[in-house]
Amino acid sequence: MIIVGELINGTRAPVRAALDRRDADAIGDLARRQVAAGADYLDCNVGAVGAREVELMAWLVRTVGGAVDAPVCIDTASPAAMAAGLSEYAGDAPPLVNSVTLEGSRLEETLAALGGMHVRIVALAMTDAGVPESAQGRAEASLRLIDELTARGLAAADIFVDPVVTPLSVDPGGAQAACEAMRAIASARPECHLICGVSNVSFGLPERSLLNRVFLAQAVAAGLDSAILDPTDGPLRATLHAAEALAGRDAWCADYLRAY
Repeated sequence: MIIVGELINGTRAPVRAALDRRDADAIGDLARRQVAAGADYLDCNVGAVGAREVELMAWLVRTVGGAVDAPVCIDTASPAAMAAGLSEYAGDAPPLVNSVTLEGSRLEETLAALGGMHVRIVALAMTDAGVPESAQGRAEASLRLIDELTARGLAAADIFVDPVVTPLSVDPGGAQAACEAMRAIASARPECHLICGVSNVSFGLPERSLLNRVFLAQAVAAGLDSAILDPTDGPLRATLHAAEALAGRDAWCADYLRAY
């Protein structure tokens, strides 16, 4: 499982305060704790818009890069902020950018922001009409986007398809639709990765950690091989190890036993 640590996000109050103060020590500590807990990538989301987002993203990517060797996931809908973050990235492994969609000119604008740099891309199942409600609609949108990206030279192995997990509190069938879409995408394009923001499923509900754990197990069974989550959440990581073992993706339960 490829883990994208989700904690460096400006929508979280402590991170927002650290960004406002340009507190490199606080951001660096958060980066190191996530890497120590097993994060393969570190999400960088400044939670701002406009010129402020551009400036903050550049500072954040530079700061995270100075604290750890792990690659970043530049999380923004702004091509300008994406380009600013990429310009400060100095790691050896290709960074992840989140995200591209089939909305209007967003695909072309995002690809232009990459400037020819080797990156890995999160491809959201989203069109001009929004997120398709059905599993079939999400799978079809995802396959179209994969075809668009590979036609432009992106390697299928560098595409992380996100079927978009909607909150259970507002979309009772959303989790099931996402898992069904994952199965269809994995069958049609096994060379691509499948990713999602695990905690999205529990937004607005009590005992969020319980819902997150159960959904993660279901998603792994559906083919999820990458996840945006809190790597410092011990019970969530335990569930992940158990789910991968039960899904036949952990030979002789080696990772499960190592984690134990």
